[in-house]
Amino acid sequence: MNRPGTEYNLAGVMGWPVAHSRSPMIHGYWIDHYGLSGAYVLLPVAPERLANALRGLAALGFAGCNVTIPHNVPAMHLVDRVDAFARRIGAINTIVVERDGTLSGYNNDGFGYVQSLRDAKPDWRAEAGPIVVLGAGGAARAVVATLADADARDIRLLNRTPQHALDIAQAVGAVVRVLPWEQRKPL
Repeated sequence: MNRPGTEYNLAGVMGWPVAHSRSPMIHGYWIDHYGLSGAYVLLPVAPERLANALRGLAALGFAGCNVTIPHNVPAMHLVDRVDAFARRIGAINTIVVERDGTLSGYNNDGFGYVQSLRDAKPDWRAEAGPIVVLGAGGAARAVVATLADADARDIRLLNRTPQHALDIAQAVGAVVRVLPWEQRKPL
């Protein structure tokens, strides 16, 4: 579906570096599959140019973009609005250019992960048993918070840098237990 007043939708992934991203290939497939008029492109933006790049999205006709490392946290402070979930976890991964040109930030990493679990196993329930999460980067923070919101009772978080995992556990709550990276074998 095209944005009102346009015949062509533009979106992309903004990061530094970003050339390795497969997002244009994935999104391009779905754009073609559904016969949409638009493109999803790489947006390599150095950190010191992030503010200018974000403000340029509306002027260039972008419907929005995804942001990836190292922009997930800084971009959150440069958009006009941040939804409550993204604010809670401290990072955004999606920016929508609103009709008035303002920018809204969201984080959909956790939702996408949980939805993939439900797609693969429709009877999956977060509260059914322990959940192990390996890694404590930005996406892991969103995944852990979303699992907790889905009523998970026992999330076991393992990371090579224990402090990153402890930070997530503190932010999400008692449902998260941090275990040593050496215990990443099947529990």
